[in-house]
Amino acid sequence: MIKKFPGFPPQPSTNFWSYPKELNGYWHQLSGSEQKVLDYILRHTWGFNKVADEISLTQLEDGIEGFDKGTGLSRPTIIKASNGLIKKGFVFKKPGKKANLYELVKNFNYPSKETLPFDSKKSSPTIENFTIENKTIRNFSLKEKVEAYKQGKRWGEEPYFRGEKMRWLERKGQWRWEVIPKEGGRWLEFVGSESEIDWRQSRP
Repeated sequence: MIKKFPGFPPQPSTNFWSYPKELNGYWHQLSGSEQKVLDYILRHTWGFNKVADEISLTQLEDGIEGFDKGTGLSRPTIIKASNGLIKKGFVFKKPGKKANLYELVKNFNYPSKETLPFDSKKSSPTIENFTIENKTIRNFSLKEKVEAYKQGKRWGEEPYFRGEKMRWLERKGQWRWEVIPKEGGRWLEFVGSESEIDWRQSRP
């Protein structure tokens, strides 16, 4: 029995993720299956303030248990649709650690200074003072912060990505960064650069 859709939230400002308006005027270029696959990719990238994510064919078919049900498309249709999106310039695809990595094609000549969902400041690491027991020990670079955190030395700071808390976790013998979405749900693997991590003072 197919579960009936319960309806949308009463107000547009409730329970939503930002959908990129740049797609306005381009939907006519996409087939129905391409649109479904693109929407799924967008949900797992843009929807979590990322531009890339590892997404398997099984995930696109059947979804993630406890999170979504996938696209509902067959595997051959998904493959054809994803290839169509690549050919039409909407996404890139390359091998990831466990599944294909889908990355959104970015417009680096974006004309507006509106608030962008992805921070453009990928500047050199910032230097800050770290204090342990009221004693300033020395300045640490971003690289040193990351390595120290991985070793369990946090010095009163925690990692965030676009306001979402991160953690360094071992899964099945492999260490990786994970991000917890603001809207809740399961931790997701972070596939960005460590230079994008925002280090903040820990809350008491």
